[in-house]
Amino acid sequence: MAIELGLSRVQNLLRSLGNPQNKLRVLHVAGTNGKGSVCTYLQSILQTQKTALVGKFTSPHLIHITESISVNDQAIPLPVFHSIRNRLESINQELQLKCTEFELLTCTAFEYFWQKKCQWCVLEVGLGGRLDATNCVQGHRKICGITKIGKDHESFLGDTIEKIAYEKAGIIVEGVPFVAVDGTNDPQVLKVIETKAHMTATHVSVVNSNETAPDVIRTETWGEIPRSCIPLNGAYQTANASVALAMLEYLHQKGLVTLDRQQIVDGLHNVQWPGRLQTLQYSVCPEHNLQILLDGAHNGAAALELSAYLQTQVRTVNDRGKTNPITFVLAVTNGKDVTSLLTPLVTPDDTVIVTQFEAVDKMPWIASMQPEELATTVEKHTHNVLVEPKLDDALKRAHMLNRGPVVVCGSLYLCGQLLRNVSGTP
Repeated sequence: MAIELGLSRVQNLLRSLGNPQNKLRVLHVAGTNGKGSVCTYLQSILQTQKTALVGKFTSPHLIHITESISVNDQAIPLPVFHSIRNRLESINQELQLKCTEFELLTCTAFEYFWQKKCQWCVLEVGLGGRLDATNCVQGHRKICGITKIGKDHESFLGDTIEKIAYEKAGIIVEGVPFVAVDGTNDPQVLKVIETKAHMTATHVSVVNSNETAPDVIRTETWGEIPRSCIPLNGAYQTANASVALAMLEYLHQKGLVTLDRQQIVDGLHNVQWPGRLQTLQYSVCPEHNLQILLDGAHNGAAALELSAYLQTQVRTVNDRGKTNPITFVLAVTNGKDVTSLLTPLVTPDDTVIVTQFEAVDKMPWIASMQPEELATTVEKHTHNVLVEPKLDDALKRAHMLNRGPVVVCGSLYLCGQLLRNVSGTP
């Protein structure tokens, strides 16, 4: 199955289930980067309420497909996943709907959240927004958040930032009362979103547009929330958390949730979101561990953020005033703009070990770029390029070379494979 944007198939499948998505209260998040972080902040804070059941649907998964669907941080049990999924596949075949894998996964999430009687459901858009399978929820049943928007998936969403923003803003449908938007977006992006919101009479809250105080998040209800409450690395997480808190503040002010300052702080503090500027130890042999910085940066905008973190936290200056090199272990998905990914990250002195990730469970349309093809582009940025098709061999080579800190990036699917290796999950 390939990526096929559109709502008719998923709407027909949901109708056969009794439209569970229209019985839920939803927080819907779109954007190019930061969507998953915002969703994780939302779930973590909302579940600090006593007896609250908060569903979360994010993609792609890192270790197992079931982690995409969770209630209060607990992944859907595998037997329940298979039970719902098998039922959906039977309906899909019987009615000849030709739903995609992502559409089936989205419907599985909706049905599970309804079965669990979740008070709130947090949904991350899969691709774009306007025609994404998650965009089947009635407008009056949801509020929205839009994170940083950049160029990615241009073949599906358009070749300009304005076209991409239009697709992302498509989650603002008739009836949506509120949308929080990352104010660090380009002005043309904000204009597109505000125009769409005006058409649907949706109130827009542009947050974090004044970065004069990056160490705090300002709120009307809870005062200033210190950045130090957030355990995730990266300066951009201030903007992501600002979007989440603006959405929660709207719900609080409307009397739809009750949250105090301590719950906000605790919820932020308890957040875990693997594969994003994550430091871990990888056993390259029984006697030696390799320290790795793992990040799912897979497009130009994310590479800029990763580069900013490397400049301040990882790259060091030697006695001669030169920046010490980094060793990158890199794999990317077929069709990605590799140049926009590499340009902010790789210097001529760096070493890049090119590899590939394995087939992704339940996502047959995803494939890793062949290492030899990727290496050809990498060589335009540094001559220190090595090819190791197997990830484990690439990490062992990085350990043997000992050419500075090791950064694994280029794809969330690569991150997922590494995390599975570390956890021993098949």
